[in-house]
Amino acid sequence: MGQTVSAAQLVARCRNGDQEAWTALVERFSRYVYAIASQGFRLRDHDAEDVFQEVFARVYERLDTLRSDEAFQPWIAQL
Repeated sequence: MGQTVSAAQLVARCRNGDQEAWTALVERFSRYVYAIASQGFRLRDHDAEDVFQEVFARVYERLDTLRSDEAFQPWIAQL
């Protein structure tokens, strides 16, 4: 599953229980989330890792509350 699949397509597949899509979504946005935690909030590596884990746990739990699959990146930034 390459970068040609949009984030919105991955989100839609995740909603249908596609584990491969979930893995791809986490991989695609892992640097983004980590950068926000470590650079945006100036957290130490250990704390940034904790935030990273928490954000993706919330994404997994709340994916059905995302109103538009196309809005995934701004939504994950808010989490």
